[in-house]
Formats: sequence, C-alpha cells, structure tokens
Amino acid sequence: MLDESLLDAPEALARADTRGLLRGAAESGARVRTAARYAAEAGIADLQPDGRPRAVLVAGPGSVAECTADLLGALTGGSVPVTLIRPTGVAPAAGALRWTLPGWAGPLDLLAVTSPDGSEPGLAVLLDQAYRRGCTVVALTPSGTPLVEAVERARGLHLPTTPAALREPDPGTGYGQPPTDVDPYGADPTPPGTPHAERPGAPGADQPEETERPAPGEGGTNPPPLAPGEAHPRPEPPAVGALGAHPHGAGEPPAAQRTNPYPADPSPGALWAVLTPLLALVDRIGLVHAPPETLQRVADRLDQVAERCGPAQATYRNPAKSLAAELADALPLVWTEGEVAAAVGRRFARLLGAVAGRPALTAELPDALRVHGALLTSPFAGGADPDDFFRDRVEEPEALRARVVLLRDRQAADASDAPAVTADLSAAPAARELALSHDTPISELEPTAEHAVERAAELLAITDFAAVYLALAGAGGS
Repeated sequence: MLDESLLDAPEALARADTRGLLRGAAESGARVRTAARYAAEAGIADLQPDGRPRAVLVAGPGSVAECTADLLGALTGGSVPVTLIRPTGVAPAAGALRWTLPGWAGPLDLLAVTSPDGSEPGLAVLLDQAYRRGCTVVALTPSGTPLVEAVERARGLHLPTTPAALREPDPGTGYGQPPTDVDPYGADPTPPGTPHAERPGAPGADQPEETERPAPGEGGTNPPPLAPGEAHPRPEPPAVGALGAHPHGAGEPPAAQRTNPYPADPSPGALWAVLTPLLALVDRIGLVHAPPETLQRVADRLDQVAERCGPAQATYRNPAKSLAAELADALPLVWTEGEVAAAVGRRFARLLGAVAGRPALTAELPDALRVHGALLTSPFAGGADPDDFFRDRVEEPEALRARVVLLRDRQAADASDAPAVTADLSAAPAARELALSHDTPISELEPTAEHAVERAAELLAITDFAAVYLALAGAGGS
C-alpha cells in the first residue's frame, strides 16, 4: 500500500527519509559541479591522448559501476565497445569481491575502476593485472585510499571523487542518528570540575554496592543442591513468538523488522560523482562530446528537475510523485526506446528493487511487445479479474497489476551523439495500442533536451525521485 497523503506532506517525508535518499537525489547537480571541478584540478584538460582506445572496460562494486558502463556504452553510440567486468565472490563485501580481465584485454584498451571508498583489494589486484597486460588504467575513487596507491603503482591516472554519503542503520538509534543522550560532537555532558569517579560510566559510578551472594537454595539464581541420583529439571521451552525479533529467538521476526545484512547501494545521486569525471575523460579522448559547458548544462538540468520533483511540489504537478503514485500496487513493465532510455530503464528497474523493494521488469522496444506480451494476458494484466468481492480488504492485499512505464529518447542526434529514434521507426504507437487493448495503464516519460547527456540526466533524475518517493510512501518507509 502507498500512503498518498504522505507524498504531499514534506515534513512527514523528511521524517520518513531516515537514509537521506531525497537529499541524495536532490544534490545530483551539485555533485556534477564538484566532480567537474575535481577533474579539472586533476589535469584532464592537459591530457594528450595518443588516440582512441580499442575498448573501454569498467569495473567496480555495486550499481554505480554497472550504470556507468551502461550509460557510457549508450552515449558512445557503439563507436567503441564498453564492457562491464562483473565481480565474483561469496558475498557482496569489499574483501570478498574479485575481478578478472578478459583474455583479449591488452595495451590498446582502457580500464576504468570505480570505488566509493577505495577499500576493495580485488580492484588493486585487477590494476596490477592490467599493468602487466599493458592496459591504460584510470581510477575514480576518493583521495587517500589504498586504491590510489594501486593505480600509482600501475602508472595510471587518478580522478578523485567525493565519498558517497549514505547513513547506515544503527541498531537502537535508527539510521545514522546519534542517541539522544550523547553529544554527536563528543562533548562531555558533565559539568567542569566533576570528579572522575562521579562521571557517568566511570567505574564505581552509580553502581549498587556488592551484596553477599545467597547460599544455594536460599534465593537468587543458584539452584538448590540435588540429592544423589536426582536429575536436573528440564526447563520449559519458550512459547513461539515469545522472544520476539531476537535473532536466536524461537519466533520468526516480523517482516518489518527483517533487515538486509549486506550494505545498501549508495544514494541515487552518487552516480554523478563517478560518471562526471569519466565523461570529462572520454570527451578528451574523443569518444563522447561532453565538454565542460555541456557538464554545466547537465548540472543545471539536474537542478531544474530537482526543483520540479522536490517534496514541496504537489503530486499533480510533480512528475516523480505522480509516477510513484501510479506504480502503487503495480508491477512495472519498463519499456524503453533508444539507447539512452534503455540504460536509464535498467537502472530504474534496479532502483525499484534496491531502494523501494518493488519488483520490476524491463525490455527494449520493439522486442518488449513480444517478451512482455504474455504478461498482458496473464493474471497480472490490468483487466484480469479487477477485484474479488469476497477478498478480505484488511488481511489480503490487492494483487499486483501490470503497468507499462514507457521511457523514450527520440530526439535528433548530432554526429558525435548517441543514436536517436526517428518518428517513422518508433514502436511507441504499437506499445500504446497493445497496452490499452488489454486494459493496462501506461505512463510515459520523454526528455526535451537536445544533448544526449542532458536527456539521460533528465530521465535519471525523474526516475530516481520516483523510486525514492515509492520507498518513502510505501509500507515501512526507508
């Protein structure tokens, strides 16, 4: 269930946003400006490339590396293959992940590694392997991390990034919130001159005096002595659910109290801290047209979308809130048209699962009409048994119904831009006809900017905000 009243209550949204997701989405424009400044200070403009690489390889943990490679491949328009090196390991933890170069990688290729904190030893091993193969390497990670030392050993380039700020859950005090009785700046709450023995937490402070232990059988917790041949009484097992949500308790914890033991993805805006310096680099190499003035327009576009999609804007004029409300109790079928829209659609589907906890399916047009066509005639279809008269409205939630989310990128492209979709070759009319013929609602998003990077920024910002609003107004919040 989605609490639509929460969408139009900015103060309530702020209280529900314990992980700072709204702020992370809203500061995307500022991240672009900061990252562009860092790239300029690193000497991007002074690079003298020897030519274009044969291929670009991207490696890193989490969704940032995956989306970076996906978007970079879309923006290059296929002129240079962009390959994501996927990690392997027993768990998605920094010390457990490993990356391996493809067998064909060599001196003609460029390897870009990304890391939010530079603590992955597997990436350092990958950089050493790339150095032995003769690859050109670049690391996008904060300064002063072990990964910076590894890229220096590999004679590579370091492009500094800002660390991803995402408050992790703190048991007992909420997500990243300090306890109410502790000064977050470490100040001592006791008045000056208080003796150490009288300070809270000091040995002997506010502790009861030691009393004489009772003899066995005279009270307390010591059991009475047993007679010869007498067995210890077996304690009664606790009732099911008596121990609540304790991890070793007999009862199963409620769903709202179950947490993912693995670290969450960074906030939505963290993508731009990595994508921006990489765009500045590939612009210098000649793969994508993204000069500094284009990056400035991208930052301005992200700020405009943040203003349109901010929590203070009402739902009826907020495209992100409207999309979140439309996806309530729905199974999103994300259909995309255009290379840039396809990359954004895959990221949107991942965000819906990782941030909002909602399943989503994605496919590219026109193949989506065949791949998802059966879903429009299944029990997930919008017109399939719209309501059960005998269903318990309290105990039985409403079944998911498919809803098409059409992301389009069909603006005219220049010679160095990503390929666009012309009106004559668009499959959007067939998509609308198929969806509406099966009583399946459809939502559409189409950017209006001229440059491919700006169009990608607009689609990314709106879908990021929509995923965040769906997470906050859904059951359980963030």
